Amino acid sequence: MTTEQQKSQGQASELSDNTDIPQPTKTITQKPKRLFLLSAIAILAGGIAIWRSLSNSQQVPEAVTNNIEQAKLTVRTVAVNLEPIQSWAYGDGTVSAITKKHLAFQATGTIDYLKQVNGRDLREGDRVKKGELLARVDPRKYDADITVAAAGQIEAKNQVLNAVASLRQAEESLAQAQTDLEKAKTDAAFAQADLKRYEGLVAQGAVEERQVDVKETEYKNAQAAVKATEAAIRSVKAQITAAKTQVETAEAGVNSANAKLIQSNVNREDTELIAPFNGVITRLNIREGEYWSPQIVNVNSDYQGIVERLPIIIIDPSRFEVNVELPAFQAGQIRPGQRAFIILDRDRSQANSERITGQDLMKLASAKGRVFSVSPSVSPGQRSVRVTIRIDQGATSLQDGEQVSAWIATEEKEQAIVVPLNTFIFRDRQPYVFVVNEVEGIVEQRAIKQGIQGLAKREILEGVQPGEKLVTEGKNRLVNGAPVEIIP
Repeated sequence: MTTEQQKSQGQASELSDNTDIPQPTKTITQKPKRLFLLSAIAILAGGIAIWRSLSNSQQVPEAVTNNIEQAKLTVRTVAVNLEPIQSWAYGDGTVSAITKKHLAFQATGTIDYLKQVNGRDLREGDRVKKGELLARVDPRKYDADITVAAAGQIEAKNQVLNAVASLRQAEESLAQAQTDLEKAKTDAAFAQADLKRYEGLVAQGAVEERQVDVKETEYKNAQAAVKATEAAIRSVKAQITAAKTQVETAEAGVNSANAKLIQSNVNREDTELIAPFNGVITRLNIREGEYWSPQIVNVNSDYQGIVERLPIIIIDPSRFEVNVELPAFQAGQIRPGQRAFIILDRDRSQANSERITGQDLMKLASAKGRVFSVSPSVSPGQRSVRVTIRIDQGATSLQDGEQVSAWIATEEKEQAIVVPLNTFIFRDRQPYVFVVNEVEGIVEQRAIKQGIQGLAKREILEGVQPGEKLVTEGKNRLVNGAPVEIIP
């Protein structure tokens, strides 16, 4: 019995107890009144039950609706966009000036000159011009050597002149001897003919025998003259050969003297350090008055040790390159001409953030360039390949010898369907995404084909279209056709 029914019965009982009815008629009217009250109470109780039933029936659809609303899974989504995308290869590298010169004296001596800049000694960071004298070792000894070598050169040239004169004289003597030989041969031929003529006259009795003897003597003298002239020619030819040898020897002496003079000049040049190009002094390890010897630079020490001993290092600060050692397995992805982005050490942690995108990385880069060369060999110790990047933008933000990070865009597309990496799920090694159907409030599981993978995003080649929404958070609870609610 409900509370309302109990309350109604209590009120009816009080009413019956408090009613003053004459005793004679009590037995006649008491029974019909009780029946009436009981009927009224029953009707009231039934009304209450019907009202409660109707009230409960109105609340059922609302509860069902609430249960359906609670069954929707909340998700976060991202829109599919068309964006540029790049795949990346990363490595640490060292900045190096493309044009760099290590200047060192090859001469031994005291440093007697150091360039002055605005009344002070040259220092690191100063700019110098091509051809300027930067420093010098005392050159007096080398100047004396040049003087001696120059005198030797003059003497050698004079010897050449004398040898050439002797040769010309011998050649003239040869010419005269050859003329004399021709005359002697002519005289001998005439004497022979004259002798024969006189021998014929003697046979005719026209002349005396004594005259034939005279002609025979003349003929023999002419023959002797021919032989003497031939001997003289041979002697002159020998003189010519000797004179030519003297000329060659003298010319060799000139060459030797020239070489000595050149060497002396070179030695003199080794006392000076001249700026080979317009640049900046990056290392200066000498002072005026110090003693210098080439042995100070020990070639067997490490590079840093050599750098700390070299007198001067000069670079061209407008042109830099970055040398990077990349893992050997990445070598096939690197080609000359690919874009490269240089991240300074201060920005390295930001570049390594999991949330950074390719576009963010390119904005973060302090310098940009392109791959200049890729070594065809692998370093045996590190199993790495050397890649050289030439800088074409932002060179002023770099320093020679600085450690940086280099990011190389190995593959690029200007326009691609790109989504964040957290939209992908893998089931049986097949990539899927959940696409939201906003009209029906459900998700559709789609198999997709992946493309270029960037830092925080990846290209989708097939399976979705620009503008569609993909689930990023809550996807692990989803199945195809599941109802969802998108939350901001």
